[in-house]
Amino acid sequence: MELCTQTRIYKIRYIFFAVSLALVCRLFYLQLVEGSKLAVQGLSSRVQEVAVEVSRGDIVDSRGILLTNATVQYSVAVFPDQVVSVANAAAVLAEFTGQEASNVAAAIKANPHPFKLMCSMDVVSANRLNQLAIPGVVAVAERVRYSYPALGAHVIGYINSADNQGVSGLEGRYDEFLRVKQTTYLAALVDAGQQIIPGLGYKRLEYADDTITTNIGVTLDVNIEKVVEDVLDKSAVNGAVVVLRPATGEVLAMASRPNFNPNLISAYLGKERAPLVNRAIAAYQPGSVFKLVLAAAALEEKLVEPNDIFYDPGYIDVEGHRFKGWDFATGGNGNITFQQALAYSSNPACIQVGLRVGGERLLKYASLLGFGQKTGIELDGEAAGNLPSPENIFPGDLANLSIGQGALEATPLQIASLVSVIVNNGIKVEPYLVNRLISPDGKIVKRYMHSSGKRVLSAQTAAKIRDMMVMVTRSGTGQAAYVEGRGAAGKTGTAETGRFNAAGQSINHAWFAGYAPLDNPQVVVVVFVEDGMSGSEVAAPIFHDIVSRILVN
Repeated sequence: MELCTQTRIYKIRYIFFAVSLALVCRLFYLQLVEGSKLAVQGLSSRVQEVAVEVSRGDIVDSRGILLTNATVQYSVAVFPDQVVSVANAAAVLAEFTGQEASNVAAAIKANPHPFKLMCSMDVVSANRLNQLAIPGVVAVAERVRYSYPALGAHVIGYINSADNQGVSGLEGRYDEFLRVKQTTYLAALVDAGQQIIPGLGYKRLEYADDTITTNIGVTLDVNIEKVVEDVLDKSAVNGAVVVLRPATGEVLAMASRPNFNPNLISAYLGKERAPLVNRAIAAYQPGSVFKLVLAAAALEEKLVEPNDIFYDPGYIDVEGHRFKGWDFATGGNGNITFQQALAYSSNPACIQVGLRVGGERLLKYASLLGFGQKTGIELDGEAAGNLPSPENIFPGDLANLSIGQGALEATPLQIASLVSVIVNNGIKVEPYLVNRLISPDGKIVKRYMHSSGKRVLSAQTAAKIRDMMVMVTRSGTGQAAYVEGRGAAGKTGTAETGRFNAAGQSINHAWFAGYAPLDNPQVVVVVFVEDGMSGSEVAAPIFHDIVSRILVN
């Protein structure tokens, strides 16, 4: 009998212990896991809130420096039910925000619910405003998605602030990782009369669903990106610059001009100069930078050697059409080697080489080197460019193609990839931007490695082309790009657009594509200047300024 009693007591103890443990676990879950969510739901009848910030994953550069959410601004939250004097509150807010007092007063009267007054103030002004302790008025900190001017704006892209959805750039491509349904509220705990409860004040509350946000790590280097954008802005040109690490294909910098403010997208829609277009991945006639492809085809097929002689009288006639060199008025270069022809950008000599190579072979090498196809960079809107069909290449078309004109189109990124092949001894490595996914606590969830690449040119051909590119900057059309001490090599390009200015002068795009330093090249840099007129006079100096500053850092 006594044994049965003890057994029942033990069972009761176990039951009480199990129930207590379950209650503790439930309490832990409700307090720590669901705390913020239940705080919003449970206090809904005793809380007034206004959304002050919608969360989104960060985008960081190669060293973890923030490219988004990097700055904090202060906005003003207004709780109309708590405003004692609308006139007084409006007058003070007008002073701090620069808005008309009458407009502020009208907004307070018209809004039955708490709202955020559109403004941006610094921390000093925000502290001053809060120290005034105006009932119903609070300056609140919020992270700004984009700084302005924003680094890499065309690469990062922008979001639709109405639904927190990525629209362009990396924001659009990686929206599923970056977007999370999490909103930060500024909440006022109020009594039955909707007045704030003394001592409780205002609280920041966060509500999120079960989605886990992911941060995106990119190959961009903030220091190099700053150099590129500073030089572009100083030069006051429209166009694009791409900087690659040739050995890996990492995009170290990518900038496009005109620029835009990602916080004010509506102001740029329909603008004449299309500031939202990323010109680094848009297609244009490449002009004479395409002569690098011509050289690759001719040398690889052993049809020409760098020291072979060609005669350049300043023009060449093909099927009754005269193709003039840029130095036509001075009588051309006379007898020059193929290496000199590339250095001086001789159209007549290069067309002779192109006719020797033939359209089919030239297009074959252009395709091998990435023309007429997307690079696969992680950005929507990348153009494939245009590579003519071999069936449509007649001698006159081949002459145009040999000097990068006609139907041929390429992007600055494709040109950068071309130069990288030459630097890499004939190995083609695809360019890329995103190299890792990062958890909110900083752990790398996934790492993207660069491709090992594939051989498209022999090492001997690549070495010969590099020597030819050195002559371009030492004694040819690209001397303005040469960097004293470290050296640089490249190729100029001046591409006709088919348009003319008021004086009847041809409007040309300007290019310079090159690498530096000469010993163990670290960067490939392509400069494209829309309507820049001259690759030698406009694009080459920009290349020089960028590379000089990069090599110092």
